[in-house]
Amino acid sequence: MTGTVLSSADPAVATGDEAAALRASFDHCRRVTRREAKNFYYGLKLTPEPKRSAMYAVYAWMRAADDLADEPGDTAKKARLLDVFRQRTYLAIDPGSAHTRDSGLTASHADVQGHEPIWPAMGQVIRESGIPVSYLDAMIDGQLLDQHKARYASFDELYDYCYKVASVVGMVCVTVWGYQGGADTLKLAEYRGLAFQLTNILRDLVEDARRDRVYLPTDEIEQAGCDPSLFVRQLLDARADAAFDRLMTTQIDRARRYYEMSADLDDRIDPACRRTSRSLMRIYRRLLDKIAHRPRRVLSARVRVGRVEKLAITLSASWGRGGPQSSRE
Repeated sequence: MTGTVLSSADPAVATGDEAAALRASFDHCRRVTRREAKNFYYGLKLTPEPKRSAMYAVYAWMRAADDLADEPGDTAKKARLLDVFRQRTYLAIDPGSAHTRDSGLTASHADVQGHEPIWPAMGQVIRESGIPVSYLDAMIDGQLLDQHKARYASFDELYDYCYKVASVVGMVCVTVWGYQGGADTLKLAEYRGLAFQLTNILRDLVEDARRDRVYLPTDEIEQAGCDPSLFVRQLLDARADAAFDRLMTTQIDRARRYYEMSADLDDRIDPACRRTSRSLMRIYRRLLDKIAHRPRRVLSARVRVGRVEKLAITLSASWGRGGPQSSRE
């Protein structure tokens, strides 16, 4: 079973100031996750310790990168902040690493000091879990794409973006949880992350349009009968027609295929963490089902899975394989 038990994520194994800093860092990451992770927190609570705290640290790191990418200001400034964040990540892993030396990194990072509490925990998690640095690099590269790319010509282009911002997240998760099956299992995690991101894109069509971003492939917008040059205005004006319905059907069907393609993932990860994976999948699949039930609703309201529903899904997932994996309104 690939994956490492994070025995040293427990501050009790450290001493003195190091133990206090580690404990405070993990506590900070837990608070960030509870406050910000609208869908993930419910599933992550099912993860046994110490891997639960490890997942909180991973989420807090991702949240920090998202926040930097969404900072007010020009894209060049945000790109610089993300590069500093990347370098700060290398420093957290190993102050003497080749990455650190090659980047000319120093210990002073005033521009990202607001995220300083995450580093003791995240550095510990990366080292103990064996999370490849390439996964973290890919996540930051995805944030950098958002600084200069607002349209995707084809699904191949969109796949690359989704891989960087979401598929790699799934690969990090299974690395922390532990898994068997090698590269085949990582491919399933890639597909699961893609399914989640495609669901998010459909939910956030209008929110993204307000920032002049369109993630749906331009060629598919045109094939459905929509005018790509007017699509942002159509979304902002909440104008739905038969062409919009065709476009949504294509996107919903694709997302469903990726959920199905990743269906075997849960059986390949550490049994103690399967209910976490199962819960997250069911919450996101429920969100997609809600969108599919009334696709035009994404133009006028943010489609959500309510708190009570999330709790019910989490409880169902904690009981085992039983229970519906998708549902209808």
